Amino acid sequence: MAGKKDKSVVAVISGLTDSQAARISADIMKSKQRNAPSGRGTITSGFTSSVGSLLQKGTKRIGG
Repeated sequence: MAGKKDKSVVAVISGLTDSQAARISADIMKSKQRNAPSGRGTITSGFTSSVGSLLQKGTKRIGG
């Protein structure tokens, strides 16, 4: 693919059960590996009340 690699994606999806959050996290990781295997990423899930700290902390590193 041609073009500068200067874009990022950040998403917050709330109102999920534990299993929904796990399934969506797994889907995001699979999609990242398929579409941007050398890209770096961080994914995490937790309580809606702590979204800010979740974004700053980021626990699961994905690929790249």
